[in-house]
Amino acid sequence: MSRLEEHIDIDAPAQKVWDLLHDVDSYPTFIDGVQRARGSGGNRTRLDVQAGSVRREFEAVLDDRTGDQVIAWRTQGSPELKGTLSVRSVDQGHSQVQVRLEYEPGAVHEAFGGPKGMAQVHRIENTVRGDLQHFKSLAEG
Repeated sequence: MSRLEEHIDIDAPAQKVWDLLHDVDSYPTFIDGVQRARGSGGNRTRLDVQAGSVRREFEAVLDDRTGDQVIAWRTQGSPELKGTLSVRSVDQGHSQVQVRLEYEPGAVHEAFGGPKGMAQVHRIENTVRGDLQHFKSLAEG
């Protein structure tokens, strides 16, 4: 299982950032490959994801720890992905978002194709970093 941890500082209050992370409909604007996102009741979200020519639908189960400003999530089915999104207040107008992701590169390759091994790991790392930059732009805009 590979693990990735990234964070980004955002020039916006933590509550605004936290609220934006809960706006599932906005996910396609900052998560690469997500074509459509929608809540499917309770603590579940459905995501239509496209990577290259492969399109898949995922269901993610969310554990919202509002008091700690942490969302833990995991996909149902293959590939198994899980992680957390957390928001930390730096000061009144600034916050930090941290992403933790656990995944099996081989399972991601089987589901979507693309590179294998370390090349797959680097692709995922670059995608997550890009997603954080897009989220930062959205939150600060």
